[in-house]
Amino acid sequence: MFANMKFVVLALLLHFNLVTAKLLGTTIRQGSGISELNTCRVGVAKLTFDYKMLGRSAYSKFWDAPCGYPPSIGTFLLCTYEISGNNTSLQPSIFKTFAKRCHDYSSYDYPVSYYEEQFKNATENYVPLSQLNSSLPIYSATLPKMKLLLETYENSKATDYNVDASTWFAVAVCGYFLLLIAISALYNFSRRFGFTKRINGSKLSKLFQKYLIFPTLLPNGSFSQNYCYRFFTMLFPNRIQFVTDFFLFGLQVAFYCAPYKYIEKGYWVAYVGYRSGIMSLGKIPLLILFAGRNNFLLWVTGWSYSTFLHFHKVVAGWMFIDALIHSVAYTIDYRGFYVNSLQYTYFACGIAATVFAGVLCLHSLHVFRRGFYEYFLAIHVVLALCLIVMVWHHCNILGWMEWLVAACCVWFFDRLVRAIRMFAFGYKTATITVIGDQLMKVEVPKPAWWIHGPGTYGFIYFSGIIFWENHPFTVVVEDGKICAYIKVKMGVTSRIWNKLIKNNNKMTWRICIEGPYGGELTPMLKKYDDALFLAGGSGAPAILEGATKATNGKLFWVAQQMIFVTAYQTLIEKINIPIDIYITRETSVDRTYSKRQLLSDSELDSQSTDSSDKETSDKETDNNVSQIRVCYGRPDINEIIETEIRASNAKNVGIIACGPPIMMDNIRHVITNHVTDWDKGIDFFDEFQIW
Repeated sequence: MFANMKFVVLALLLHFNLVTAKLLGTTIRQGSGISELNTCRVGVAKLTFDYKMLGRSAYSKFWDAPCGYPPSIGTFLLCTYEISGNNTSLQPSIFKTFAKRCHDYSSYDYPVSYYEEQFKNATENYVPLSQLNSSLPIYSATLPKMKLLLETYENSKATDYNVDASTWFAVAVCGYFLLLIAISALYNFSRRFGFTKRINGSKLSKLFQKYLIFPTLLPNGSFSQNYCYRFFTMLFPNRIQFVTDFFLFGLQVAFYCAPYKYIEKGYWVAYVGYRSGIMSLGKIPLLILFAGRNNFLLWVTGWSYSTFLHFHKVVAGWMFIDALIHSVAYTIDYRGFYVNSLQYTYFACGIAATVFAGVLCLHSLHVFRRGFYEYFLAIHVVLALCLIVMVWHHCNILGWMEWLVAACCVWFFDRLVRAIRMFAFGYKTATITVIGDQLMKVEVPKPAWWIHGPGTYGFIYFSGIIFWENHPFTVVVEDGKICAYIKVKMGVTSRIWNKLIKNNNKMTWRICIEGPYGGELTPMLKKYDDALFLAGGSGAPAILEGATKATNGKLFWVAQQMIFVTAYQTLIEKINIPIDIYITRETSVDRTYSKRQLLSDSELDSQSTDSSDKETSDKETDNNVSQIRVCYGRPDINEIIETEIRASNAKNVGIIACGPPIMMDNIRHVITNHVTDWDKGIDFFDEFQIW
């Protein structure tokens, strides 16, 4: 909680700075008068006026005279009118842009009407430069040598075109993700209201499922499992994610290669820098959006949080590539005065921002996330804050600050809601018990406001030295308590397990749960005529709780030991569909139990095969209770799914699964390989998440 509060305070301070600072936004330059102003600033700067600057701005040297001394103002505005070809329709935009520039860069803050009046006075009191002694201070409005400015004007117009194109390209990338969100939202709500089950049986739908929606990237490849080469590991996207990534790749390449306008060949390097830099800025809001936990779009799209994090990583990679191209381009363009440019804050901060972006991408490799997640997360947030600060100081005199304001607002909102969730839950005393080999159960009283559904998960903070550390766990509700069944791995779970063993397998610990998240499974399941539940490992709780809501279907559950099964007694008692359990690390004779038999200690202790009479008696006296078949050995996932789907009389079947990575990939392969062979509509809900 303290960690989140620290970031909320930082976000509040940043939000205050947003409100009070002078923020230079994005301007569509063509038709705004910027080309005319930039050109005339060059010409007017060559003239000498009898003026002493006020020096209240960091840029007073360049802007105080043009913005505050009437002869200089008049000369400046007459120049813009002349260079534009006496375009009267452009003058209102020029006055408006000029007033804004003076507000941002000079010691003066006159309204637009003041500059309109100064232009009128200048036209009435104009004195040609040929009638003035240019070696002496000038006291009246005049015009600089316009012929010398024509090439500058053409270059300035080319710059405006290239900058505007860059801005629209940045917007287009955001538009691409908006399109993905819209398509996914349509598909998600079609699932929620049962429309998709009507078309899932069609040949076209099955082809989409077989070749695009369900499969791993490579045939019979890995999606839930990581690819490993010695010490290097990485996660691959599934095929639909790869396709969206490929389209983004195409957009990026197209935008990089789109035509540039330039008059002098040497300018194209700077224009490449413009384009890549602005495109990089445009990705920062997306970067923050896809990393946030409290995201309304999770519900709208139906994407898992791991899908959002996939896009977070992809966007981050492209943002860094954009920033790197931007930095290299300006390193080339600034050759000869690169070192001198380091004295300017915006320039030094731009270099630092690129370095931070590179370090963020490097330390986010899967091998570091997997081995040192708690430290990775803390360092990642700190580096991200440093990146935002550096980009802020890089852009606050250049423009395009809307991108950063949007990113900071999204981050602030996410952190604020997380803090509110944690304050609402508070730190409560939880009971932690050993329920099996490397498996423990955490129980804590459920708050009245906690909204729960199958598949709900929360981020659990265990009080201690590493107070910021939190990990996502699926939670279930049992007898008014929130329960998490946690498989022991490296990090915090290992440390808690060691203490738990020293305390005779049971102890208390103060925890806070940030949640609830997820829990959208039940509404979708109810739309299908039949359901097939596949559970394994630490993914069992979500599937078991989902099965408690089902009236049709069957549950297949893979567990290592029988003790893991009895640990979920409360959930098993609520399930009213047939259950097949496969025990993989014990050997015995396959049997069929009633619930009462399975959950009875005496029956579990007895492994006698001579119990058919007693089983028959139990079935007769308890015939309204679902039967549970217990098998020993590893199941054939392919055979199970094939048999159950073909045996189902329903027109549509929803397959819901969560289990170990290898199991999830096998399930995905089976569904992909056979979906076009089945004579009924199929939908697949993958509840496994990894990042």
